Amino acid sequence: MEDSVKARVRVKARKYGIVSQRYISFLRAQKLLQTNGVVLNETNKNCLFMHNSHESTKHWMIKALLFKLLRERGHTLGTEVEIKGGIVDVLDIHTFVGYEIESRLSEELIKKRLKRLWRLHDVVFIDAKKVPNDVMKAEKYLERVVV
Repeated sequence: MEDSVKARVRVKARKYGIVSQRYISFLRAQKLLQTNGVVLNETNKNCLFMHNSHESTKHWMIKALLFKLLRERGHTLGTEVEIKGGIVDVLDIHTFVGYEIESRLSEELIKKRLKRLWRLHDVVFIDAKKVPNDVMKAEKYLERVVV
């Protein structure tokens, strides 16, 4: 089962052209997954990436604010990081906590994502609908969410 999950993740990464993986060869990514469980190295560490061109402006804004808040705290992180079982929006390497930004958050979706991201120490789900549209207010809101 685990091999099929990894295969599906790699197919999706190639299909959607995940930007954070662009400069890492397929074999290097496989090696990083096998040894570390995470495809993150000096090329894509502490970089802000989009998942694809269809990412909403609000999703992008929330991800950028999370990135800013975590970096201000001195944390090492990655965005759109491939881990064994899936891809996480923001991964705090310092705490190994993942942040998932969802526009249609539900109990069913949370269960599905948690099953996929079980290797992380914790996963924080952010309901994009609850985050204010004003950037300053959104930053204050997210300060309470960041672990």
